[in-house]
Amino acid sequence: MLIPKVEFLDDIQATDDYQKQLKALYLTVSDNQYQTLTVLIDLNIYGTAVFDLLDCGIDLPFERIKRIHHSFSDDLALIKMSLDSSTGQRLLEQLLALALYENTHDISGHPHSRSVCLWLFDQPITETLTHSIYLIGQAYGIGTNKRRYLRYWDPRVLALLTYIWTAPQKLQIYQLGLSHIYYVDWNNEMTVLTLPTPNEVYPAANIQKTLGQLQPLPFRFSQQQWQVLIQTEWINMILRQLKGQVVITHRVYEIIISQALLIAQRKMSQQQAVKNIIKDLERMKGKGIVA
Repeated sequence: MLIPKVEFLDDIQATDDYQKQLKALYLTVSDNQYQTLTVLIDLNIYGTAVFDLLDCGIDLPFERIKRIHHSFSDDLALIKMSLDSSTGQRLLEQLLALALYENTHDISGHPHSRSVCLWLFDQPITETLTHSIYLIGQAYGIGTNKRRYLRYWDPRVLALLTYIWTAPQKLQIYQLGLSHIYYVDWNNEMTVLTLPTPNEVYPAANIQKTLGQLQPLPFRFSQQQWQVLIQTEWINMILRQLKGQVVITHRVYEIIISQALLIAQRKMSQQQAVKNIIKDLERMKGKGIVA
């Protein structure tokens, strides 16, 4: 995929939507007193040329993530910046512009990949972090110890996973030292996945015993979870058609996921599922429910 020109990012930065998101992002930084930002970049999209677009006149260092499996094509890297320096702030602003550019151009009939993936505040690049990024990207197949590829770092996949991960599975991520993961969603807004703490998942009296029984990663998904994941491309196709027309909310995801399951279970054709989704959304609109 051709890397966008700097001028394209300048155009994005001149929009009201960008300025609104930038203001909200800096407010998040201020409210939480974040000092640093680490961003996960997918190098499969533009290669290392993306750093020339983002480097702000400096030689931008990055840390590559171990490849999940020799048969997979993942190529991920982490970059880190200080938020109390003008260089770091400029880099944050360029990253946000590129993330919004990619989302804006991901439209029906013309999907656009995401190079800017996950935003991790006050998360230094350590061996523990790089190993965690590696572990989350895989899951065991049903009834087997053969590992499968999980492209969770793609914001579109992560958005879906937030609805199908169980609380214990989210806790597995929290136990790796990740409490908050930020990403740009389908609504072109920065959103956050807050991972639950042990106290929020298990009764206090049984926490230690239950945590001891918590399975380590890779994930073990249920049949229903896999059925939804297999329909990821179809779900994203529907979301591309809807974005800009409705706000993509929890209820919208519920409607789409329920139809995706019926398709996976061969109880519904894709054409009929699309009709059902449109009908459900129109019904919500008719009742004055905000989608």
